[in-house]
Amino acid sequence: MRQLEFYEFTGILLPGAIAMAALVLLFPGWGLPTLVKDVSVGGLGIFIVLAYAAGHIVQAVGNLIEAVWWKCWGGMPTYWLRIKPARLLAAQQISQVEERLRKQPGLANFEIASSSASDWHAITHQIYAAVAGAGRTSRVDTFNGNYGLNRGLAAGLLVALALLPTQASADWRLVVCLVVGTGLALYRMHRFARHYARELFVQFLQLPERGSDKAKKPDTPAP
Repeated sequence: MRQLEFYEFTGILLPGAIAMAALVLLFPGWGLPTLVKDVSVGGLGIFIVLAYAAGHIVQAVGNLIEAVWWKCWGGMPTYWLRIKPARLLAAQQISQVEERLRKQPGLANFEIASSSASDWHAITHQIYAAVAGAGRTSRVDTFNGNYGLNRGLAAGLLVALALLPTQASADWRLVVCLVVGTGLALYRMHRFARHYARELFVQFLQLPERGSDKAKKPDTPAP
């Protein structure tokens, strides 16, 4: 089995494991406790596989939460550079991003403010590819992984909250904990999304301009 990447671990495996733990607490008769208590290599491997699969299901719910949440904010933070750029960068930085984009093939007259949502979506992917090509995505990927983790936590907690009515007697303290936990996860999700967007554009500005990294060859004397 290949090693899990950071996002897969934080954004998929952890939320899946937490969702399974919530199911164990809500439905103790399902038989999962035996699997969780089994610390053998085989038992741990099965648990990881189940948690990974559960994580994908949880993140499907997270995608729905994400769509509703960012619609209320006018789009994801990477889109804010089009509509409310001051939320992310200083005016000088925004001008520098635009200037750098205009040096790319086919973007000579590009303006961020007048670009369409679909065009800007494609361009942010191009920006990420440029940053990744320079090997500068470490912090960007960390923020993205933590964003995925908190999105998954919010989704898992909401699912647990939705399942509570199936219990004959739900403790009100558990309800409060789930509601507060969901709110905190959404807050952290929002925060890491902003960090991700800001870091992506800042790292893009740190890339050397085309031709600047080429050392000038000394003149060779004629034979």
